[in-house]
Amino acid sequence: MKNYLICSSKNWFSNKFPYKSFKNKNFYFISRKSQLNRKFLSKLKPEYVFFVHWSWIVPNNITDSYHCILFHPGPLPYGRGGSPIQNLILKKFEYVQFNALKMVEKLDAGPIYFRKKLSLNGSLSEIFTRMRKITENLIWKIIKAKKINPTFQKGKTYYFKRRKPEDSEILKGESIKLIFDKIRCVDGLDYPRAFLNLGNKKIEFTKANLYNNKIEANVIIKIKK
Repeated sequence: MKNYLICSSKNWFSNKFPYKSFKNKNFYFISRKSQLNRKFLSKLKPEYVFFVHWSWIVPNNITDSYHCILFHPGPLPYGRGGSPIQNLILKKFEYVQFNALKMVEKLDAGPIYFRKKLSLNGSLSEIFTRMRKITENLIWKIIKAKKINPTFQKGKTYYFKRRKPEDSEILKGESIKLIFDKIRCVDGLDYPRAFLNLGNKKIEFTKANLYNNKIEANVIIKIKK
């Protein structure tokens, strides 16, 4: 039986979820950088190595030796780089393609095997739920395919910068829509929340809803350290 490895440093796609479709296959999950090493891979001999939200650069001696596939949202080659979901939302994208592509030395530059449409509506947690289903579907599509003819990326390349916690500060003069997008695009998992500074206090926002040009949200008020 062939082995398959899934590398995910975020819990939205991990072995904690009951993937019934994976039970009859030899799927292995890792979540830490130290686990991805030549000794482990040479013993496992994976048919495919899938990288789902992996936070570290993968060494060339791994990508050159194994069939490595990563998943990335956006109209590639536009949108390579860090924090793609947040950056796409703040660029006012509502729907994008979610890509399964070959991992190569250059960041997010490999040929694309398959794409699926992804909605960027709702909170980050809701988007991750959609991504989890799409990722599972694409993994099976790749495994079952007898032959895959990847499509090389075409068009103007644009790289996103990885967003920092301070980028989520709500600033004076920002529109209601921008504030709403700032809140929802980091409202999930362990991401630092969007916030407003008020003197010695920090106000954090979650679970935002927008209607009639108004925002309703849950609020946490903290004293700055």
